[in-house]
Amino acid sequence: MIRSITKNRKIKLLLIILFWLLVWEGLYLIIGRDIYFPSPAATIETLGLLFTKSESYIVILTSIYRTVLALLISAAIGIPLGALCGYSKDFFDLFNPMIIVLRSTPVISIIIIAIIWFPSTQVPIFAGFLMCFPVIFTATAAGVRGTDVKLLEMCRVYRIARRRVISSVYFPSALPYIHSSIITSIGMGWKAVAAAEVLAMPKNSIGANLFFAKIALDPCALFAWTFVIIILSYIFEGLYGRVSRYDKDRKRKHNV
Repeated sequence: MIRSITKNRKIKLLLIILFWLLVWEGLYLIIGRDIYFPSPAATIETLGLLFTKSESYIVILTSIYRTVLALLISAAIGIPLGALCGYSKDFFDLFNPMIIVLRSTPVISIIIIAIIWFPSTQVPIFAGFLMCFPVIFTATAAGVRGTDVKLLEMCRVYRIARRRVISSVYFPSALPYIHSSIITSIGMGWKAVAAAEVLAMPKNSIGANLFFAKIALDPCALFAWTFVIIILSYIFEGLYGRVSRYDKDRKRKHNV
């Protein structure tokens, strides 16, 4: 039964991919200008050539390092600070204006400021952090504040230790919010890091290769490197989902 469902899902996924490839090919035929819109075949060929070059793997690994580091820093600061602000309204009122400013600031402004402040290799990490941190902070605070009031009241009645309440009540309540925010932040982090790499031009970066493709008027390379980012984002979301046992529909997975 499970194998049949898995097989049907794979067939459905292949049909969806085929549909969008046909849409892409149709747009290519309508536009009819390779310099503006490359064909699927040319893009896939260029993508394949990228993976035959050792330099491409160095570029990819370096960008992965920057993105993962930005996400780790965002989580390391955003989760405890968000939990504190979710627990204490006074702390939430104190830090919320900063979060509003960070959420409202255009990513291009963040990148330009970071270029002034930091070396080019650190700009993507800083930009990724400032994009992901508010998301994780807000979700964690919302998860803590959304803890079931009846459970908290029961803990007070039975005089359960605060440490036990935090680990057994607050943390499980906030965990789905944290997982969801991290999955969202993975996609945002890749976009922010790539954009920062385009402007800061650090050595060995996907963003720099996007810029070079634009300068060389090579849309196939531009599309190919863009697909690399999309693929990496998808892979990291899937890996996190497996490790955390949390799916994109915000539902805990259970063993069958």
